[in-house]
This record gives sequence, C-alpha cells and structure tokens, in this order.
Amino acid sequence: MTVVRRLDRPAAYAAEVRRLLAAADDEFVPPLTAPARRGVSRTGGAAGPTSIEGYLADCLDGPLLGAVDDGRLVGFAALREVTDGDVLGAYAPSTHVSVLVVAPASRGRGIATRLYDHLLDAPPAGLPDSAVSTKTWHTNRAHIAILESRDFDCVERLADDRKPGVDTVYYARER
Repeated sequence: MTVVRRLDRPAAYAAEVRRLLAAADDEFVPPLTAPARRGVSRTGGAAGPTSIEGYLADCLDGPLLGAVDDGRLVGFAALREVTDGDVLGAYAPSTHVSVLVVAPASRGRGIATRLYDHLLDAPPAGLPDSAVSTKTWHTNRAHIAILESRDFDCVERLADDRKPGVDTVYYARER
C-alpha cells in the first residue's frame, strides 16, 4: 500500500530521489540534463540546474512529500515558497511544487493526484498556506488533467519557452 506523507528527513531519501530523477530525466521538456534547460523560465528569475545532482540538491533543499510503497520511494513532490507576483498574480505567495516525479512502474495508480491532495489538505509548516502553484509544459496532458481536476487555474502561459511549439504553463489555486 502506498502512503503519502511529508518526509521529515529528505536527505535520507537522496539516493531514491536521485534514482527517480534519473529515470524521468528524458520525459521532461526539455530533459532535466539538457543544456536548453537553463533557458526555461523560473519564478524568481534564477537559472535552474542542468544536472541530476543539481536537481537533487534543489529537491532536498526544501520540504519533500513522498509516496512510499513497501519502504521504497515511488514518487515525490519537492516544495518551495514562491513570491513572484509577476507570474502568479493574486496567488503569490504560494507553496510551489517545483518537481514532481512518479516512478514509471507506479504510474496510473493516482500517486501524483494523492501527492497534490496531501499538499492541499496538509500544508507544510513554514510555507505559505494560502495558495499552491506549479508549472509544466502545455503538452503534459496527464499533469494538467490532475491540476484541472483539483481546480487549479492556468495563470500564465509563456509561448515557446521550452522549445519551439512547447509553452510553459503556470497553474495555481487557493487552498
């Protein structure tokens, strides 16, 4: 049975987070390790990492929600505070899902939805409790379907931000 909970000691899951990031690398647009990743917009304006180790450090730097099945991490959502009102408008500040990954073998079981439900029901201490936000690419239909089923609004769309023909979309909702 998969249990979703806040991981109190994220560093203890470093190897498993690294494994999940590596498994999903090429599924992101652009891939997490692609040089083009540096050009994708980020709230706060800072360039993002372009390596698994860089993403691992970012994920372990803040609160982490985990989906644990039989003692093994099968999914996670890395969280951070975002205050960028230029992108999020009235939804800033928010608790931002910066990375969400579910192991390929565990997909289709509602784990990503359960991670969002947990976040919406039990906001982590120290992060804004008024709103939740995330970003993805406009062709990531599975992720967008989860967001829309949980009443997230598309609050910003950056044309061709990921590559020609692939837009970055920001979603947010009040808690």
